Amino acid sequence: MTHGRRGETMNRTTSLCQWMLVVVALAMGCSDTINQPTYPVQGEVRLDGKPFKGVTVVFRPVDKTNFKRQEIPQGITDENGKYSIHTYSSKDGAPAGDYKVGLAFMQPLDDEGGDQVKREAGQPIFPPKYADPETSGLKATVDKKASTIPTFELTK
Repeated sequence: MTHGRRGETMNRTTSLCQWMLVVVALAMGCSDTINQPTYPVQGEVRLDGKPFKGVTVVFRPVDKTNFKRQEIPQGITDENGKYSIHTYSSKDGAPAGDYKVGLAFMQPLDDEGGDQVKREAGQPIFPPKYADPETSGLKATVDKKASTIPTFELTK
């Protein structure tokens, strides 16, 4: 009789382990579903008619309902003032929706590690009024397809 109960107990344990593996596998398989679908987004930043390199472009969603992980789509302008937005991985784009946009130029510190800001000769200072998405007055809409945002034409 002891042998029969042992077999029963092993069968129950095996079944329980199998169910636990299924639950864990399902949970792992669903872990990516928290990411929203993204769509390629590109655009351009110009200051007084000229492209501006090194500007961080931040998209703050107007409706944050679907942003469970508080994602912040963003990108950085290249030497031509052009940027591509990423949310979860490089150049993946942004979820569809309306955004308030903030632009900021983060200047590197000097080469000696001090707290002095280093600027390339002749590079204009970027206006801080565009930094806060809530007050910059800049907006963007990302459609459920590849989007090119109209150029942000800024003035000092």
